[in-house]
Amino acid sequence: EIAISFLLCTGTQYFLKGNYADARHSAVITRYFEQRIAVGLKQTQALVNWPKINEVYEGDVHTLVKFFRKRIPCSCLDAKYDEVKSITKMGVCYNPECSAPLGKVERSKTMYCSRCRCV
Repeated sequence: EIAISFLLCTGTQYFLKGNYADARHSAVITRYFEQRIAVGLKQTQALVNWPKINEVYEGDVHTLVKFFRKRIPCSCLDAKYDEVKSITKMGVCYNPECSAPLGKVERSKTMYCSRCRCV
């Protein structure tokens, strides 16, 4: 959990400096650690939920701000969140026959499969 705290701190700093690529990497590693803790230590889920990890990697700026904002104790991302909350959240469609460009679709229009854990 110390590693997660460090990644959230550095990821937030990267984001505030406009370095979205490194902020995204910090978020992906954080999400992976959260998933591994849930599976291995807390045993609250059976498997790592890879679509959740990919959601942060493939997501838009809105998703990235919300990810960090929910996990840090300060309010330094509140103003940025107010700027991006009007952006439509985009998700990834895992259907190989999806006609959407790059498989990006509006997240509210995706459906979640509880069997394969894909949208």
